[in-house]
Amino acid sequence: MDKRSVRNEISARIAAMTDCEKARESAAVAEKITRLGLEGKKVFIYNSLPDEVDTSEAIKELAKNNEVYLPVVDGEMMYLARYDGSGRTGAYGITEPTGKRYSAKEISPDVCVTPLRAFDANLNRLGRGKGYYDRFFAECDCEKIAIAFDCQKADALDTDAHDVKVDAVLTASGTYRK
Repeated sequence: MDKRSVRNEISARIAAMTDCEKARESAAVAEKITRLGLEGKKVFIYNSLPDEVDTSEAIKELAKNNEVYLPVVDGEMMYLARYDGSGRTGAYGITEPTGKRYSAKEISPDVCVTPLRAFDANLNRLGRGKGYYDRFFAECDCEKIAIAFDCQKADALDTDAHDVKVDAVLTASGTYRK
């Protein structure tokens, strides 16, 4: 199946989930994130959209013992800004921090908690198609942990040369690692 078809299929699966199911799976994934032993690390994590695993509680919990950075999108570029609890609505309707922007190389996060549209058992990650995270990963050598709803697991994904695999995927019912 081509990438567009996979994205459409996964979007339909997510749309079929109830708010209760999304909240339950999001809470289970947030708990897994906070149990990863990331204390004292620089963590880059995203503010979620309504059709993604909710990261709001994980961000607050991680911020207690870590430097937490969130993405800021400007055109084709994605920058990092330190999380301080405030923000503004940025690109794609996503809340972004208002502080200083940094490149991946300037911050060199230890871990990136990344969104995805679909993943497979080989840890291939399919995003929304804009390439922000693939470009970010090309600049930053960090541990790449994707989070997803269980329904986002797909059969083998078609990949391109620029697509970057993740090191792990956390879902409510499973953890997939290399």
